[in-house]
Amino acid sequence: IHHLPSGNFKQRVVGIFGKNYSEKIIPIKEGTDIFTFRGFIGKPEFAKKTRGEQYFLVNNRFIKDPYLNHAITSAYEELIPKGQYPLYVISIDIDPSKIDINVHPTKQEIKFEDEKVLYAFLNAAAKKSLGAFNVSPSLDFSQESAINDRFANNHSFPINTPTSDGKRFAESNSYSN
Repeated sequence: IHHLPSGNFKQRVVGIFGKNYSEKIIPIKEGTDIFTFRGFIGKPEFAKKTRGEQYFLVNNRFIKDPYLNHAITSAYEELIPKGQYPLYVISIDIDPSKIDINVHPTKQEIKFEDEKVLYAFLNAAAKKSLGAFNVSPSLDFSQESAINDRFANNHSFPINTPTSDGKRFAESNSYSN
């Protein structure tokens, strides 16, 4: 049992998982006329080998949904190694008439009226959040000088400096349609 002070969603997540999670999560938020979702996804470098920290809440009730889980995990496809799983805590608010809660006796599984749309929005929003917070892959240009030095010191092939006779590329090359 957790005795937590009142607070916003992020404070609640950090209160449950620990203060160090404040640095491990990034916000995710999207919505339509039919549903809205908000919450947090983990930065790729904090992915784990277990699925223990993956939570969906629908209208403030915990659910399990492998299809929506795939929407989130596929956003990390090239960011984390296979066999690792990202953290997420996502709350979905949806019109109760658009879901069927009588799918499973424990009510932990529900059926969405149009889960493909929800999947697409979750996947796109996760990718957007990862990109917006600069956690998607980037090129390392600090290696440029090392590459230049390696080629400059390799004398096994000649390096010719390109020259131009002043003609435009289109004038010097003819293409037939």
